[in-house]
Amino acid sequence: MLPQPRTLDDNSLAEAGVRQAAHWRHGGWYCEYLDCTHGPYPLITTWGEVPMFETADALETAQPSAAHLASVERFARHNERYWDRALGGYAPYPGDREAHVRAFFDDNGWQGLAFVNAYQATHERRWLSDAQRAFYFIAARGWDRDGGGMWWNTSHPYHSGPALAADSLLGILLYGDDHERWQLEDVKEYVDWANANDNHDERQLYLEQPNRPESVNDYVQAPLVYAQYLLCQDGEGESYCVQAGRVAATMAEEDVNAFGYQYNYGPEYDAIFMQWMMAYGRATGEGYWLKLAEVNAAAAAGNAANGAGLWLGSWWGGAIADPETRPGMLRTMAATASLFAWVGVYGGVGGA
Repeated sequence: MLPQPRTLDDNSLAEAGVRQAAHWRHGGWYCEYLDCTHGPYPLITTWGEVPMFETADALETAQPSAAHLASVERFARHNERYWDRALGGYAPYPGDREAHVRAFFDDNGWQGLAFVNAYQATHERRWLSDAQRAFYFIAARGWDRDGGGMWWNTSHPYHSGPALAADSLLGILLYGDDHERWQLEDVKEYVDWANANDNHDERQLYLEQPNRPESVNDYVQAPLVYAQYLLCQDGEGESYCVQAGRVAATMAEEDVNAFGYQYNYGPEYDAIFMQWMMAYGRATGEGYWLKLAEVNAAAAAGNAANGAGLWLGSWWGGAIADPETRPGMLRTMAATASLFAWVGVYGGVGGA
């Protein structure tokens, strides 16, 4: 049973997150860490920055205004700086312009999704084109054409559940906007492979790395749930709706859910889960997912701030479990801001 969330002004909290981001500003953009002295590459990487882009998208979606529109345009234009023409994809670091840069297919998926949301919020086709080129890169170089599976990066070290999830959802959302049949066929190939090969956890949840049952993570589940729901709505088979509902039900059952209602692994992962499960919940009329996000947003409002008032802590108190989430990272604050922003979308009159 979910606790009753207290009422929050989620859009105002998201706006506060945008103001907090100024602490990471440097030379017109943002740094990975507060002190902006982290090695030779201090600026924010794609993975660390996308939550702020998503926050801007959500604010314009929930409360269209000249200021919010300008914020989306600013983030979208700056995110174009991650495009590496020589590589043909989005590189991890702004300004990379070499063909041999190691690029990540999950990052290209999250980047593409943020551009899709920018397009849906503003109807500016330039941002749709930016999302499309992310998917072209993924389709051309990310999919393992020998045995299936989505590579983690261009070095092809192993298959990645997050890349598979982000890229599947990106493809089906693009298909909904531009109706290019090859996108739909690619997404079906990705999802069918996931259902046959990437859910060997005892609860049949999707894995972060295939054949590693301990690697279940929430942000892999939600994009694949919503992608399959959309495949079903596009007439590609009721089995996709059944699978989406089964995974969603497993995540909702506290006695078999690896997470319960207190999502506390890392804000950058948990916020993605909340965003896309709220989208699924709105589409299916299942109010549980909005309430779950509201409960976690209320917890974050009460626990995430550090002594300086920056949202650098976990949503439920205590240490952040993810070992890759280090002190002072923009991504931690930005993901918490994006949680507030998307609750403002799905809890209000706007839509995504």
